[in-house]
Amino acid sequence: MLYKKALYLTDSSLEHKGLDLYLSKAIDKANDLATRLNGRRMNGDYRSKVAAACFAVSQQHHNSILILLSRNPSLQATAFALLRPLVESIIRGLWLLHIATVAQVEEYVKLGTKLDMASMMKKLDSKAGLTAYKSIYKSNWSALSAYTHTGELQVQRWLKTNDIEPSYPETEILELIRLSGLAAELAFQAVAAITSEH
Repeated sequence: MLYKKALYLTDSSLEHKGLDLYLSKAIDKANDLATRLNGRRMNGDYRSKVAAACFAVSQQHHNSILILLSRNPSLQATAFALLRPLVESIIRGLWLLHIATVAQVEEYVKLGTKLDMASMMKKLDSKAGLTAYKSIYKSNWSALSAYTHTGELQVQRWLKTNDIEPSYPETEILELIRLSGLAAELAFQAVAAITSEH
């Protein structure tokens, strides 16, 4: 399973671009991905359809992050909270596509899966030579969870002044845009692998 690296701005370019420009480029990229996905022919097998549904959900999470950050004032707390569901939808889609048995795919649609995210990532890493468990779960899962479940990282950003108001550093917002874009690109590559051009 080969996925190309995303054609996104690199970390070094963050210091040269303003937040508005970076967000605008991310929106353009998301629109480009949506245009390139529109009208593609789906593989007819059930596994591909179920996985594609997960990737479609991830696309909506990604677009929602960008929309929330584009508002004035931006809705940063909810944008950060969506990063974990975005990652989860992609991991589930990849697991369903590459790891799950036919019975597990059918069970997933009816009842969900009994596997937790860590187990799914470990199985993906083992089969596809990825490092999702180490790079996502061990290193970042608690932070993703804190933002999603109103944990300490989310609350801390509301207590930086004397008033109760959001105060997310620009560097963190840029990183959210970058990471969500990389996730969206991964989902796009996965969908491209199970669809064909019209």
